[in-house]
Amino acid sequence: MQKSLRLLAAAALIGLGVWGWFVFFPSPEKVIRSRLNNLARTISFEPADGAIARGYSAQKAAGFFTTNVEVNVEAQGMESLHFNGRDEIQQAALGAARFLRGLKVEFLDINITFDPDQQSAKANLTGKWTPTGDRDFGVLEFNFLLKKVDGTWLIYRVDSVKTLS
Repeated sequence: MQKSLRLLAAAALIGLGVWGWFVFFPSPEKVIRSRLNNLARTISFEPADGAIARGYSAQKAAGFFTTNVEVNVEAQGMESLHFNGRDEIQQAALGAARFLRGLKVEFLDINITFDPDQQSAKANLTGKWTPTGDRDFGVLEFNFLLKKVDGTWLIYRVDSVKTLS
């Protein structure tokens, strides 16, 4: 009885240690997925959100990018968008917040590949956005290039993927 109790306690302690390791030291892939999903939630806003909340979200969204980020979005039937730098991304987010009543952004099918140095990565994903009050939604495939800067994964380039039409 005493031996089985010790064995059970040791197994529980090992299980708790493994769980703690995965919680406190997640894999780089899990960290990147989490950051991209947080970015999508940060960019999204509700009609009830005030101007201050939308401004804060735009500023917070800019923090997911490097200072010299490049964004190139080209899609058939849409005007091309090009942003250089964190400030332009923040201004674009503020413009969208002024123009739209609300917006829901989701990143789906995130596939991540790492460079051999494990300090940079490419995330291929599908971006889906739905303006509040609109029955239609937009979908576009993107490549996000990320690099580790001071222990944080930041996006340094975003390109839309040209698909067959």
